[in-house]
Amino acid sequence: MSKPSSFCTICTHPAAFELVGLLLSLSVFHPNAPIIVISDSRTKFLLESITPQPKLQIKWLIMLNKYSDLSRATMEKQNIWAEFQMFKAAAIQQALDKHSDTLFLDSDIIVTGVISSIDKSKDLGVSPHYMKKEATDKYGYYNGGMLWTKHRDVPRDWLQFTQTSRFFDQASIEDLAKKYSHFSFGENYNIQGWRIYHHPDGRDAFVNNFSFNETRKQVYYKNSQIKCIHTHLRDKTFDVFNNLLFRHFQLAKMYKIVAIMFRVLHGNWILRIPKQPMPGLASHSGDSFRELARLMAQNNSDVKIVEDTKTIHCWLAPTILLYDRPTLQWCNEEVRNATYFFLGNGSTRNEGRSIQERFPTLPVSPWIFWPRRPSIVEDMVVNQDPLYYDQRLCESVFIGNYENNVQKSHRTKDDWSTVIEEFHCTNGSKHKFTPSEYLMKLKQAKYGLCLRGFGSKCHREVELMAFGTVPIVTSDVCIDSYLNPPQENVHYIRVDKPADLRAKLDSIDKDTWEKMSDACFDWFQENGMSDRVWNLTIRKVLYDEP
Repeated sequence: MSKPSSFCTICTHPAAFELVGLLLSLSVFHPNAPIIVISDSRTKFLLESITPQPKLQIKWLIMLNKYSDLSRATMEKQNIWAEFQMFKAAAIQQALDKHSDTLFLDSDIIVTGVISSIDKSKDLGVSPHYMKKEATDKYGYYNGGMLWTKHRDVPRDWLQFTQTSRFFDQASIEDLAKKYSHFSFGENYNIQGWRIYHHPDGRDAFVNNFSFNETRKQVYYKNSQIKCIHTHLRDKTFDVFNNLLFRHFQLAKMYKIVAIMFRVLHGNWILRIPKQPMPGLASHSGDSFRELARLMAQNNSDVKIVEDTKTIHCWLAPTILLYDRPTLQWCNEEVRNATYFFLGNGSTRNEGRSIQERFPTLPVSPWIFWPRRPSIVEDMVVNQDPLYYDQRLCESVFIGNYENNVQKSHRTKDDWSTVIEEFHCTNGSKHKFTPSEYLMKLKQAKYGLCLRGFGSKCHREVELMAFGTVPIVTSDVCIDSYLNPPQENVHYIRVDKPADLRAKLDSIDKDTWEKMSDACFDWFQENGMSDRVWNLTIRKVLYDEP
């Protein structure tokens, strides 16, 4: 038993939103696999604009423009449905021209595990409907949405047998199975929405065959891991089936599959942001990540913002928690509904460990961090020229305040005012400078001091790097829990005590500073700009890539 050498599918624009699910899920379990996609021009254009791009070797063949705007009902009325369906045979033929074998999958299939049950000693792999006899007598014993072959004559014979088939491309697979040596995919493959209505033992028996393992993060059918599902997520006919799947994948913490299914259902990635004003701990001014999220949606066509009054947290819908608070004080019972936890502020060694002690099966990942006012920072980065070494007349700067005893303890335990050229640390919530004035002062300095605030990260580290100002990181500051952590002596310098700063700065000449400044600027471009941090986040979700 082994994996397919290649995959193939067909799709037109009315089903392009479903093809997103097939290609992204295939990318998760068969990364970099070759796939032939026969489609129309509109489908190709849409898929080339999604985030993230599928992690596959896709060969597009534009052969279906004739059918681009036609529904199945229209094609059946025009008596061209079978003609359209048999482009499946063309996809298989194209794949076999380049590869030793191929697995055809309908575009509305979502892969949920590694497909590794291919018996390459056979010529054909077929997928029984596993439905009662009345249904298979009418629609065919095998499903036309999943077919493996290595034999180059199979596409030709499929076309020929379909001409006399009692039901389009499906019943003709019975003739293929009679002619070629074959194996059958098990009941854990190609689980279709129709099975819930046509199961030989009834609906309850079908439903009761599902189970999940939260520790292994797997869903099972009859104790075998489900490898792929075949359903129309937007079709109300299959609501019971689809909700059953959603529930099991969510309980199993299969966050990749849950996210992909939700993306197919809505046609976009949805960022849920609490709708303000809210009372107490839920209150938020809408800056920081929540401002960045809106920029992410503006700069990525398949990301949408939904304001929600039923949560105090930010989510990549439906169940990936984007934790944007400074401490774990805001971790309420909602966290139990999460399938994945992105930790913005804090360290995975400290806060992350605390989360997993409370929720042992919940995956926790370091994440990005952000400026206090992302829109102003991005505007300055994009529309203002960078400042070079000789243009920065201030050697070092710190501007901040403390509004509570936690901030005060971190920002006043050492006297940095004696070694930082421009030092402002005020008591209270009133800021000494406007946001634009504050950011310009950071930009005009060569170095910027980073002192911990309420959380172990501070907006300041990211803001400094945005302008190529080299951060001076102190011992209490968390700098390593990022998807792409900045590197010491590349992006920042570390100094624990004021007495150590002078020698450290004197050891850095102009050339070294300029290299570090460029590295900081580049780091922010990849890890702080809204058009890129979304892709960074979603690639981490699906592909585990930083």
